[in-house]
Amino acid sequence: MDIRQLEAFVYTVKYQSFSQAAQKLYLSQPTVSAHIRSLEQEFHTQLLKRTTKTLSVTPAGMKLYQYASEILTLQQKAVLELSNEGTNKLQIGVSSVPSLYVLPELLAVYHDEFPDVTFHTTCGDSLEIIHKIDDGTCDLGLVGTTCSDTTCEFLPFASDELVIATPATPYYQAFTKQKEPLDDLLKEPFLLREDNSGTKQETLHFLKNRGLTLDDLNVIAIMDDAGSLKKCIKLGMGISILSRATVVSDAKQGKLLIFPLGEEAFLRKLYIVYSPVRYLSEPAGQFLEFLKNYYQLS
Repeated sequence: MDIRQLEAFVYTVKYQSFSQAAQKLYLSQPTVSAHIRSLEQEFHTQLLKRTTKTLSVTPAGMKLYQYASEILTLQQKAVLELSNEGTNKLQIGVSSVPSLYVLPELLAVYHDEFPDVTFHTTCGDSLEIIHKIDDGTCDLGLVGTTCSDTTCEFLPFASDELVIATPATPYYQAFTKQKEPLDDLLKEPFLLREDNSGTKQETLHFLKNRGLTLDDLNVIAIMDDAGSLKKCIKLGMGISILSRATVVSDAKQGKLLIFPLGEEAFLRKLYIVYSPVRYLSEPAGQFLEFLKNYYQLS
């Protein structure tokens, strides 16, 4: 029995899938299966019940899962504490909206309280950040959506209003005079964020609530940079659904127009995300508690 075999077993149980465990561990599926067979031979008992469609854990397998999880947590703790001995470094992943409008204030307040902690921040799409926390690249993060393909926990801590942003041209000014302009606006050329964006995920949710899909939109561009997308709107290319926080300054300057998504504001949640199955370093655990207290989360 070695760490690699235990990892293969824990990840297979966690994701209820040999293929997902292999993907997370960067191994081939036959290798994961071989590791688990070796464990079953060593313990002379069946750990997993496999059929063509289902995977379940035997009572013996559940006992091993509990022990193996503890062993892997201790291993992660040892690696983190020994490799970071004498340092107070915090790896924070953050998606675009929290990066610009949430994180700076948090870091300023936190630094006043814990001046010895240093920060390394990584900005990316929401799903990219979630995966970085899942694989241990980042300690924790702030993102604009959740996903099911992870063992991460999500704590909602704030709300973010999504709006339609359009060029500030006379053509789009005419839409402001309509009582219900959304149906007509959604026929206009549309600029879309890429698949891993939290804004893209919430856009799909908004469309579904209106009985629409992406096929009903006139999508002319898919962009992975929110700043470039916003500039394209200013230049008159089309419209998009964006966070109000990212466009309100441009709207006040007359560079963009903002249209609410319906009679009531369409609010999405922002989330603190962390992995409950990975050992959190002391600075990471300290920052997580700071966030919970700062936002008065239970």
